[in-house]
Amino acid sequence: MNICWEILGIEPTTDLECIRQAYLALLPSFHPESDPQGFKRLRQAYEEAQHWAASPAEDAKTEEVGDEHEILVAFRELLASERDRFQPSAWQKFIQQLNQCSMDEIDKLRWQLCDIAMKTETISLSCLALLAQRLNWQPQEADDDAEGEELEAFLETVKRGDAFDLLSLAKLPLVVQDQTDAYFFKLERIWRFYPEHFADALQVQGAWIIPDDKQLHRKLLHWFSAEQWGMAELADIARRWQAAEPDNEDAHYYLCKQRLLCGEGESLLADLCDFWQRYPSTQADDLLLGWCRQHRPDFFPLAVMAVEARCMADAEYVPGESARTRLLWADILHSGRLSPLGRSFVDSLFYKRKAMAWANSRLSTQGEPETPLLDLYRTAEQVVLEAFPKEKPFFRLLIRLEEGQACPLEALITQALSSKIAMKPGDIRDKKELAEELRLAAEKKLSSEAKTEAPRQAESGGVMKIMKIVGLIALIVCALNRFFHFF
Repeated sequence: MNICWEILGIEPTTDLECIRQAYLALLPSFHPESDPQGFKRLRQAYEEAQHWAASPAEDAKTEEVGDEHEILVAFRELLASERDRFQPSAWQKFIQQLNQCSMDEIDKLRWQLCDIAMKTETISLSCLALLAQRLNWQPQEADDDAEGEELEAFLETVKRGDAFDLLSLAKLPLVVQDQTDAYFFKLERIWRFYPEHFADALQVQGAWIIPDDKQLHRKLLHWFSAEQWGMAELADIARRWQAAEPDNEDAHYYLCKQRLLCGEGESLLADLCDFWQRYPSTQADDLLLGWCRQHRPDFFPLAVMAVEARCMADAEYVPGESARTRLLWADILHSGRLSPLGRSFVDSLFYKRKAMAWANSRLSTQGEPETPLLDLYRTAEQVVLEAFPKEKPFFRLLIRLEEGQACPLEALITQALSSKIAMKPGDIRDKKELAEELRLAAEKKLSSEAKTEAPRQAESGGVMKIMKIVGLIALIVCALNRFFHFF
């Protein structure tokens, strides 16, 4: 039995209505978007069955041979040409050849050309759009509803165009061209209509080629970043994009995103903080918080407060009260990644005490060494308690910020906290006194270290002299031994 009847699931028949009903029954299972190959096989079987029903006694070879119009022959040659099939100029030349035909000929050829295009697996949609515009293909002109739906889906695909510039495949073997085009065509369709299966589609495919096409590169950056997949090659692509367009927000975002997904640590921090400050957005917030969670979890609760301070436009908002902030604090608290000091800080924020209870705060009695992180914790807790700090921890943070000693993340958080604190003239004076005190303490420490280092260097120099003398004596003894041995 002919394969077309097997696909349609019916016995050979000349009943065109029976063939049509079998085709319509199977059509929902082979949608042109979700299963283009299956749909093409079904459509081909339907057409073969119709042709067989119209002339069942005709020899199979006679069906295939026959006289074909020169335009159809030229079109098939164009689609099969390795050199011309993706070239817009070659398609324009074919359209000029088509224009030499009479209106009656064109009217007869227009749907035959469309049928050939629909059956061609590897075809430039951008070039085909030129022909579709010239022949004015419209789904309303289809013979029945099924053909109209099929044609409408096909023309929508043509309208969207190629996934990338197919001319970028010109130097590759023909088989590789076809495989690469089919792969990215399928990927784009899955992303558009079935994004939940996109990750599976990527994992099924083995090694694949990334054509040198900016349009495709940016699609890949979008797809992989949305799926939270890092790829070193994509980070390089984003880096070149950002270098070419320094003020492009998307380029900067995808570069930071891919570097983060690839696990980059401290070397990313400065660029990440710069992006967060230049381009306020939820995407920038997610990048900053994601980096803190991975590389500096103890800074995560503080970064959440910085994000909250920028997002809350109302100047009268109470720090630490937004639902998102408390959810993020709870998440990091139960993640097990915080240090004991960090857990104490978050726990303190969840169970806010009155401002007067600050003196009994666990943070103020931890006995921890004075560090910028501890100063940030103490200042942040006082801000949440609305006990607007005017003490040394906050002043030390401001001094580090002004002198450029704070790392980018510390500077960002300090600025966010200081926006909630009103400095008075007396506070400014106290800060200057503390800055002078810290400067003198630093100079004293350096002087003390220098005095300690001098005897060490002198002692080290003496040892070196002794070693040199011992070495010289050894050389002399060795020379004398050789001299006496000679005699």
